[in-house]
Amino acid sequence: MVVSNIIEGGKTALKLTKEILEKEDDNLKVSYPGTNYNLPIIYGLLGKKVETVKDLKELINSLEIKEEESLENALDAGVVTLICAEAIEALKYAKSDKPYKEPYVGFIPDEILRGLGVPLVEGKIPAILVVIGKVGDKDKLKKLIDDIKKRNILALLVGDIIKEMDEAGIEYGLDKLLVPIGEEITSAIHAANLAIRAPLIFGGIEPGKVEEIIDYLKNRVPAIVVALGELDDITLAAGAGCIKAGVPVITNNEVPVIEGALESSDIDNIIENALKMKGVEVKVVEFDIPVSVGPMNEGERVRGPDMYVELAGPKSYGFELVKVVDKAEDKVEIIGKDIDEMEEGSRNPFAIIVQVSGDNLEEDLEGVLERRIHEFFNYIEGVMHLNQRDQVWIRINKNSFNKGLRLKHIGEVVKQLFKEHFPIIEKCDVIIITDPDKVKEELEKAKEIYKKRDEKTKSIREEDVDVFYGCIMCQSFAPTHVCVITPDRPSLCGSINYLDARAAAKIDPNGPIFEIPKGECLDEKLGVYSGINDVVRERSQGSVEEMALHSALTNPCTSCGCFEAIVFYILDVDGFGVVHRNFRGETPFGLPFSSLAGQCSGGKQVPGFVGISIAYMKSPKFLQGDGGWERVVWLPKELKERVKDAIPEELYDKIATEEDVKTTDELVKFLKEKGHPIVKKSEDVAEEVEEKEETVVAEKEEKEGLEVGEMITKLAKEGGIQIIMKNVKIVINFNVKK
Repeated sequence: MVVSNIIEGGKTALKLTKEILEKEDDNLKVSYPGTNYNLPIIYGLLGKKVETVKDLKELINSLEIKEEESLENALDAGVVTLICAEAIEALKYAKSDKPYKEPYVGFIPDEILRGLGVPLVEGKIPAILVVIGKVGDKDKLKKLIDDIKKRNILALLVGDIIKEMDEAGIEYGLDKLLVPIGEEITSAIHAANLAIRAPLIFGGIEPGKVEEIIDYLKNRVPAIVVALGELDDITLAAGAGCIKAGVPVITNNEVPVIEGALESSDIDNIIENALKMKGVEVKVVEFDIPVSVGPMNEGERVRGPDMYVELAGPKSYGFELVKVVDKAEDKVEIIGKDIDEMEEGSRNPFAIIVQVSGDNLEEDLEGVLERRIHEFFNYIEGVMHLNQRDQVWIRINKNSFNKGLRLKHIGEVVKQLFKEHFPIIEKCDVIIITDPDKVKEELEKAKEIYKKRDEKTKSIREEDVDVFYGCIMCQSFAPTHVCVITPDRPSLCGSINYLDARAAAKIDPNGPIFEIPKGECLDEKLGVYSGINDVVRERSQGSVEEMALHSALTNPCTSCGCFEAIVFYILDVDGFGVVHRNFRGETPFGLPFSSLAGQCSGGKQVPGFVGISIAYMKSPKFLQGDGGWERVVWLPKELKERVKDAIPEELYDKIATEEDVKTTDELVKFLKEKGHPIVKKSEDVAEEVEEKEETVVAEKEEKEGLEVGEMITKLAKEGGIQIIMKNVKIVINFNVKK
């Protein structure tokens, strides 16, 4: 029954798509905004770029659906349905700049997908659910959404469920990881084309390599379709297309079960069962406090009018500190007023001191643990935490206060999360201080501790350590990528520095971050070490033989897809540009970040391109193997400002930005006008070449000069003149008149 429904759905979708396209102008151009992958479903599966309606018509008219009722034919009909949906949606974007109105988002640009890369590989977002259809019951809807939220799952919503959430007063948006894609079933293609870009962006798989793409989607992308309520034939066909592409489907309808690919579940347990289909396990921690706690609350902002109280911040003072102590007691202590004793709208001094104890804890881990306070505070509904250390700034909103949230609850959450996330912590005390004099007194002590830590961190260089660290967290998406973390080179994503990596390896010795013994230094300037080569060779499954830490040209480091910035070689000037993820414009190549990122993603070594963290640009070893800052010729203005202190003062004005040049020709002119050292280097090279050419000519002349010399000697003898030549170079001008 389902097979015949799918085939009928595919036939209906194909017929409808042909009819829609038939009315359109052949010359109308089709594309999605903000992607380097054309129409991703078509480009990914067929390797074909479709640029006009004429191309679409030719493609759609070439498709066919086999009538025979077999599972294989049904799955193929599903793929045809996905292609048809892509065609219809692409046409919407061809005819309108904004075919989707709020709250719907439609197509999701590459930039957002790349932004989700880090939380996906870290497991912070454990899965992506495409939720299609209608629940039909308010309580079940609330439970369903709650099950999604407390697991921090990214849910892409399609169909009536969005209106149901509106009616139930359930908020959604990208910041809540509940993304309303669209109302019509064809809009579900934007969830599918998001998934299919993962192997292209992060896996480095070439478009058109269908088997590799399907294998990647099946084994590395934790995406599942959840189809709810009554399903028509076209929806069934689209679901079959997803199954064929490696994305399983679960529904609350009765369907023939294909284990791991198509299953049925009651709606109360459908999220848990959906995750099982991909082997995803999510541990949910319950808290006995009056508001929700979890990553889904991260990103929540508390504006002035919504604020009940502000703690620390720019108009008051305060700090946060983690200290390793011999014996903590698992207590929460409040010194001073709790928030129900504070005046509404007031700003108050605030400090939080977390004391942790455990056999394997050491002082060097304090800073790493301390940075998690920011994250844990933001897990709490209605709490906004900004900045760190003595710049900390916290707001609590009125809703959460009215629900009963107090400082003691915050203390309990922080204590529980520290112990949950770091099993190395055996006991944890949380001391919250709001007494102004006590905050002031402890603040001075905290500043001394920060100062001591900073001096220690700044002084560490690659030469000072025997061990580097490797991270293969991104291998879930980029199978051959090995990130090497040193004191001078943080992880490409910018989220793990050397001490973080050291702490992570210590806390979880069997985790994705591990020690790399340096071994012998084979090339100090390039940053080549025998220990790194041994490890990357093994961990990249033999695809990388040698890696240079500080070169973009010679055996550069592999890049996953989560990097903060890309170094790219500009042949015209023999220099480098660097572009960061948030830059919206185009580089002098005429290409944006996303296009350049596609050149080196997926764990590949691509000489001339390398992904980096922005912090690496502040290292004295930044690209030292290629000439360092003297080879950098272009940066986006925003990035240039961020790394200003690291740029040699004499070079700062000689590095172009998007405001100075738009093309490589303009870049060449700019560098000459500013006297960038790379111009002088080019001139020196040119002079050197010229000198070499002259030397070759001279040597040739010198060689030939023996013959000329013999001729002169002959002439001298005949003329009765004695000529003696010794270590001299003779130039004869035959134009001189006798």
